[in-house]
Amino acid sequence: MVQENSLKKVIVIVGPTGVGKTKLSINIAKDFNLEVINADQSQMRKDLNIGTAKITNEEMQGVKHHLIDFLEPISEYSIKDFQDDARKIIDNSNSIPLIVGGSGLYVDALITDYDLSIEKRDEDVEDKYKDLSNEELYNKLYLLNEEAALKTHPNNRKRVLRYLEIVNEKGKLVDKPNVPYYESLIIFLNKPRETLYSNINKRCEIMFEDGWVDEVRKLKENNIDINLIKEIGYRDINNYLEGFIDYNHLIDKIKKDTRHYAKRQITWFKNKMNCIEVLNDENAYEKVHNLVENFIKKQK
Repeated sequence: MVQENSLKKVIVIVGPTGVGKTKLSINIAKDFNLEVINADQSQMRKDLNIGTAKITNEEMQGVKHHLIDFLEPISEYSIKDFQDDARKIIDNSNSIPLIVGGSGLYVDALITDYDLSIEKRDEDVEDKYKDLSNEELYNKLYLLNEEAALKTHPNNRKRVLRYLEIVNEKGKLVDKPNVPYYESLIIFLNKPRETLYSNINKRCEIMFEDGWVDEVRKLKENNIDINLIKEIGYRDINNYLEGFIDYNHLIDKIKKDTRHYAKRQITWFKNKMNCIEVLNDENAYEKVHNLVENFIKKQK
């Protein structure tokens, strides 16, 4: 086993959607001449720009970004794929990478010796829940066993199904602690719940003003099956375009779904990762800058 003092260093900034990770990460990357590895699964996909609040070239301010805007909208890309691709970038780099994103399981799978093997699953389980969406399936697991639900992501359907099977059979999961794969500084950027939710609501309205509906309409024109897009809001907008819901209901639903997603993210980071929580206020930049500086200098 590799000794901890020989592990490569990585810096991680995580946090819920709408908390302000992008702006802060760019400033930190510029300060220390770091390259960013995107760990937000939604921002990996091409043509899903407005609805994922994808960082623009202008916002990057010359900072090199990896694993962003490279997948087709509905192509398959597993957590194992991300783990392999990101580790190649880190291991071939001469500098400390800055990993930024809100997909907690992706980050955890990258920076720990995360076991991505999935035991053989009873085929009847998949058939039993075939009519449930990923979110409905995840909520079912969450109600049965919150601890089990927090070990995976709602869109990791195979693992959710496996955990449902185990919980139904045994009542609980056997916890296997993950061993660090890198020496990591993990900064959890957060805001007071009321402020965060207000920011999410405002950002959602701005997304519609910026043309989110037209973005979905263009995807449809390019023969993309919107129902296969997992990111929040896209299927709802498709339902609006098909006349199944009205505009006000559409916006309210997406705001609500995004707030719920942010709540799950916060729960994950607080309970499943060894983070240093930093409140994103007027002092956040200075605090994060100092944390990163001390981490880089340590045992250098």
